[in-house]
Amino acid sequence: MYNLNSGYGQALAHALHGIIPTFGRIFIVMDADSTDEENYQRMQETFAPDPGGKVRFYTTVAEAYAQVESNNDDVILLDASDAHPITEMLTVSNNRTHFVGCDGGNRLIQQGSRLVMGVTGVATDLAPVLVTGTRNTFRNIKVENASTTDESLYGFIENGEGTYLENFMACKTAGLNDANHAHFWMAGDACSGRNLTFGHSTLQSTAAGFGILIDAKSGGADHVKENFLKDVRINMSVDNGVVATSCFIKIADNAAMLFNNVIEELRAYNFAPPGESEMTDAVLAAASTTAGVLYLVNPVFMGCAGVGAGSGYGVNIAAGGLAPDADGGLDTALTD
Repeated sequence: MYNLNSGYGQALAHALHGIIPTFGRIFIVMDADSTDEENYQRMQETFAPDPGGKVRFYTTVAEAYAQVESNNDDVILLDASDAHPITEMLTVSNNRTHFVGCDGGNRLIQQGSRLVMGVTGVATDLAPVLVTGTRNTFRNIKVENASTTDESLYGFIENGEGTYLENFMACKTAGLNDANHAHFWMAGDACSGRNLTFGHSTLQSTAAGFGILIDAKSGGADHVKENFLKDVRINMSVDNGVVATSCFIKIADNAAMLFNNVIEELRAYNFAPPGESEMTDAVLAAASTTAGVLYLVNPVFMGCAGVGAGSGYGVNIAAGGLAPDADGGLDTALTD
């Protein structure tokens, strides 16, 4: 018999705490369609109710999240054999809750542990996940918004404080004909992350779309400030009719940011099929942005004609080995 106190169960707990050194409890989420799988049966046996009667094994993320305690550093483990359905926006308002996908990790794209929201028809379901709490973390997870509800415009909304993302992907896969959709809405305070991918190139945006939207949002952090992301990929494809209004990074207005915000080693790709135009600008921002700044360190932009975000727009670019000109970081088409 498996349990957390010896043998396999104890080894699993030790491995997890090697990734996330916390004192919190472990909750397991296995897809309900996987009951015939050996993993499902073994995890159900290993994570039996604890001595206090708390159930540790669930079949939906919402059920598991409802059981975690704020500030307890509880961990939610997600299996990777099937998508985990999100039937209404999951608002992560608790503090210090850690979500970990169990698919081997370190993927740049298509993580096996997926949180997928379909069509809900509810205007308040803006994204599959909205983070408003403090110091929550997400590792080895893909979050996908497959809703065509008009108001459901975002792949993931980060509006918390001290959120950490690693080996993480967020994307919108439906409703790409709704203007101002974004694969990732960065609205938080002191978010950090590495090895991140936002968007996809397999489905084309036919209305204005953004890889990253930078804008303040009520209900969490007051402004976008002190965010530090590293090794970021933006992956898009936009229709000819919206190449001038779409971009890799959209800064909503000149009050969106405070202080320093940094993206290091940004790689942004827009797929323009043969006969279609490149995106006009990599970054669209607002004039007279002075309260905060976005620093892009060693960025590369592919599939766009210009960088955009002129003088006074709160965006600075530094690329090693390139002259500091207005279009630094653009790709150059190879010729024979």
